[in-house]
Amino acid sequence: MPEANGTDQSQLSDEMYRIWEQSMTSWWDQVLDSNSFLKNLGENLATQNSARAQYERSVDESLTRMHLPTRSDLTQLTKIASMLEERLLQQEDVLLQMRDQMAGLEKEALQARIEATEARIDAREARSTLLARLAELEAQLAAKTPPNQD
Repeated sequence: MPEANGTDQSQLSDEMYRIWEQSMTSWWDQVLDSNSFLKNLGENLATQNSARAQYERSVDESLTRMHLPTRSDLTQLTKIASMLEERLLQQEDVLLQMRDQMAGLEKEALQARIEATEARIDAREARSTLLARLAELEAQLAAKTPPNQD
């Protein structure tokens, strides 16, 4: 029997919650549809906005009298700092691109030097071969030519 009592109380609680939720929803719908409520809410917001604006002006005036930066000064300073940061990041990007280009140019220059050195080595080897061949031909020519009789 205790379980039935617990189930009954749970069902009763659920039913009470459902009824309460329906009544609150109905009440809020009436409140939010009420022109007088909306008018008063709008007036309240306007009053709060006016009071906040006056408070902010008073704070700014106090800060100015104390030679401290106002909220608008800090906002402007933040905008300037953000712009400077953006420009700095752009300059870093440009420097990185330039560094990449320089690395490419250095590789190309190094490759050109290597190729020029290889060409000079090839030219020296060809010159040596030609000089050796010239020496052979001179020797052969000297062997065929009779000695000069003056």
